[in-house]
This record gives sequence, C-alpha cells and structure tokens, in this order.
Amino acid sequence: GCDYTCLNTSFELLDAQADGQLAAVITEPLFSAGGVIDLPGGWLRELKLKCEERGALLIVDEAQTGLAKLGSMWGFEHEGVVPDIFTISKHFGGGVAISATITTDEIEEKVSASGLVVGHSHSNDPMPCNAAIASIDIILEEMLVDVSQRIGAYWREHLERLAQKHEIIGDIRGRGLLQGIELVTDRLTREPAFQEGRAIGRLCLENGLILSVRRSGSVFRFVPPFTTTEDQLDQAADILDHAISSVV
Repeated sequence: GCDYTCLNTSFELLDAQADGQLAAVITEPLFSAGGVIDLPGGWLRELKLKCEERGALLIVDEAQTGLAKLGSMWGFEHEGVVPDIFTISKHFGGGVAISATITTDEIEEKVSASGLVVGHSHSNDPMPCNAAIASIDIILEEMLVDVSQRIGAYWREHLERLAQKHEIIGDIRGRGLLQGIELVTDRLTREPAFQEGRAIGRLCLENGLILSVRRSGSVFRFVPPFTTTEDQLDQAADILDHAISSVV
C-alpha cells in the first residue's frame, strides 16, 4: 500500500517549481499495472481537494478498473469522488476496440465552443458503439457489480488462506475482479521475491492458470472474467498453491 506522503510531496514540488497553473492530474482509482496498489482511504478525495484548490481538473483513468471491475460500476465511486473527466476502454466493447471520455456538461460546452476537434478513422463508428452500449446493458441487467463483489470475496478467501500457509505471500491487494499478491523473501523487510516469483509464475502458466506477472516477478495480478465459477477459482487456488510449494 501507500500513504499520503508521495501525494503531499508531489504537490509541494509542483507549487515550488511550476511557473503556471496546473491543468490537470491523471490517476487510477487503483494502480493496476503498477502492482495492484491500493490507495489509502480518503486519498482520492484529498487529491480532488488539492486539484480544486489549484483550479486543476481531476482525470481518472478507468480503463482497467471501471465497468464493475472493482465491485462498483466505477472505481472512483468507492471513495465517493466525482472526477471532472474519466476515461474507459479495454473491456468496454466486450472484445471490440472502443474507448470513451466522459466529462461534465460545463467542460463539454467549453470544448465545443473552442472548436476543438479530435478524431481518427474509427471515431463514432456505429459497430463498436453498439457493442459498448450492449456491454453497459449487460452489466446492469445481469447485475455484474454484485457478481464482481461475490467472485472477488470468494477469491480473496482463497488468497488469505494461501497467505497463512505460505510466508512468501507478503501482501494481498485489490478488490472485486482485480486483485493481486506481493511475493517477498521476508515479511519483515518486504524484500521482493523476484526470482521465486518468476519461477512460480511459469509453473502457474504451465498448469493452466493465466495471470499477469508484474514488478519483475514479485507481484501477481489476477483478473478473472465475470463468468468465472467457484469451481474454477478452487482450481486456480490449487494450481497457485502447488506452484508455490514446488518453488519455495
């Protein structure tokens, strides 16, 4: 995890060195590719406040966290924060490439009035737009926010059980369908277990467990689909358990 130190220090440096107004800050509600880093409680609210104090916009990247992935429709809802702009992509089209930028009426009106036009060959393509609409409809109709919470809670139980059994699991992070474990050589020093992690990751893949290895092998990121069954999660936990036992 992390605390407010880097947030406060970053703004202190900006205030001391910037010779113009800060335009915006871009963040994720949970740092996914960086190692499944949970933000401390209130961090996003504090960031929003610091942006407002400086007349800057808060932009939230929901490419990996939005659309029910974290157990809420949008990751920022967990903190009760409303960003000025947020972006979505990746699974938005259910396999069809599409992205979108969502903002306030005020910002949209200013952008339109300025004459700014941003486009490319596939802008406003009706086929991916319909795929995106269908994705949202399915999320709402099939109550996938609840599904994410249920699957996430079940998988978390497995990870906590494995952490009790294996000292190499130094931390469990994330929520919903985006969770991760950090592998360490020592829980006290939290020295990353790079070599062991890479070996464990290879064994998992060889035995049918697909995961994302981050931070040079010391973090495993698990992103199961909404259709994952409890039996499949049981099997995934067994594969992970066997891989760790074989290496450590």
